Amino acid sequence: MTNIFLELTVILIIAGAIAFVISLFRQPAIIAYLLTGLIIGPFGYYHLHNPDILKGLGEIGITLLLFLVGLELDINQIRKLGATIVGVALGQVALTALLGFAVLRLLGFNAETSWLLAAGLSFSSTIVVVKLLNEKQDLRSLYGKIVIGILLLQDFAAIFLLVFLSGNQADSFTAGLPVWEHIFFNIIKILLLIWLVAWQSKYVLPQVMKVIGKSDELLLVFSLAWALGLAALVSLPFIGFNLEIGGFLAGVALASTAVHYEIGARIKSLRDFFIIIFFILLGSGLAFNHLREIIFPALIVTGFVIVVKPFLVMVLVGLAGYKPRTGLMAALPLGQVSEFSLILAALGLRFGYVDEASAALLTVVAILSIITSSYFVVHGESLYGWLAPALRLLDFRRGSAEKGLQQRDLKRHVVLIGGHRLGRHIIAALQKLGIPFIVVDHNPEIVEESQRLGVPAICGDIADSHIQELAGLGKARLVISTIPDLRENEGLLETMHNKHYKARLIMTAQDEEDALALYGKNIDYVLLPHFIGGLHLAKILEDDQRLTGLRKLRSQHLKSLGA
Repeated sequence: MTNIFLELTVILIIAGAIAFVISLFRQPAIIAYLLTGLIIGPFGYYHLHNPDILKGLGEIGITLLLFLVGLELDINQIRKLGATIVGVALGQVALTALLGFAVLRLLGFNAETSWLLAAGLSFSSTIVVVKLLNEKQDLRSLYGKIVIGILLLQDFAAIFLLVFLSGNQADSFTAGLPVWEHIFFNIIKILLLIWLVAWQSKYVLPQVMKVIGKSDELLLVFSLAWALGLAALVSLPFIGFNLEIGGFLAGVALASTAVHYEIGARIKSLRDFFIIIFFILLGSGLAFNHLREIIFPALIVTGFVIVVKPFLVMVLVGLAGYKPRTGLMAALPLGQVSEFSLILAALGLRFGYVDEASAALLTVVAILSIITSSYFVVHGESLYGWLAPALRLLDFRRGSAEKGLQQRDLKRHVVLIGGHRLGRHIIAALQKLGIPFIVVDHNPEIVEESQRLGVPAICGDIADSHIQELAGLGKARLVISTIPDLRENEGLLETMHNKHYKARLIMTAQDEEDALALYGKNIDYVLLPHFIGGLHLAKILEDDQRLTGLRKLRSQHLKSLGA
């Protein structure tokens, strides 16, 4: 145990130091982890004594990665994307794979290896792209939505490819069968698994999460147990799939629950820790004894990924009716190779579809393409200004898809923290006034009720940075907290001051002492429920001294209480 502790400490220190240097050049941390793997692997500066334990930690990371991909999968969002974006995504994957196959065959790779590597080249990194767009605050822009839609469908394609690879993996029931029968049985098994997960998602898990969602600790433990348990189940010999499939299905099953945002927020950091181990091990497994053999093909393939792949996206987006600027801005983030591609390479090496040199080539391409595309994304506007005259040729339909398009970005809105009791009356007032707002509440029942009534609501803790981002806290004009907990309100206030958010603040206090403490921190207004109640009663007595209107007020009160 002491050895694994020291070993893990050493590699994390190395990864942290390299990540710090990498961050100075505005590069994603995944590059640092792969470089750490090179240091402890091919370069031989540190020798791993517990690779099996670290491999197990890495597998947990991949399972949680795909669990969160499934968790954030919204079928309704796919419907909203429309057939045009679906066509762009599928067209991009197919054309990239076909042209990539041709390039790899010209470079001398055999057909089987070329197909697997070409499929890997067609995917782009969801993690890297979301990180870059989030830093630019462009996730909710038009081109950001197009990119996310394409990535979502790429993830679907990658999952099906993982199923196909698993289809050739022998298990105790299909061993000895022809390949096509083996794949057929695996398709039947995956369909049965999808049906079972869909049934649980509709009838079982929503009821379970209503109870579990009220406890943060229980929610975290159950989510991890569900993700890892289902992954372990599908990897058993009589089912024969890999852990990644189970993690993805576990996430999809919880994607429709009211607490899926909160689950994602709580597991994200844990996933990041384990995924660090995975990428370090992936880098450590590179076969750099083949470097001289792969360096020239790697440079050619990298050029294909950062030039040809974005060009295909621009053409397809233009054919879909979007303007050249939208096409370019949507294409630049996709000019790199995905973490799914690295997983495919690892699986291909495990199952014997590719050799060590081919797997190393894909990893080198991933490193080079992620570095290059990151610079392109950061300087996208400048690049568009330089290329604008030539890009006019791609305005095939004069931007017809963008005419009359309205963005629904959260901006200059109200963030209401707590949608029960006091919050319910505030919601009614905001709706009556037509003021855009969003509700954040940690109770899944309140969120589900709000969503049924057409009220935009998120289930989660406003103290979590992921929930703050989803609620658009940085762009809000007013934040109202109906939570009378002084510590929570002070924590939110500190976050807003540290991040220089400009929203006005209205907070709720339990008593006069808490109210004075909040006013001492320059809160715009503090709600004291018993104080407001006293003012309300005094107003009633002043306006209706004969008390003839009490019965009417009673009826209105019961109605507002839902009785």
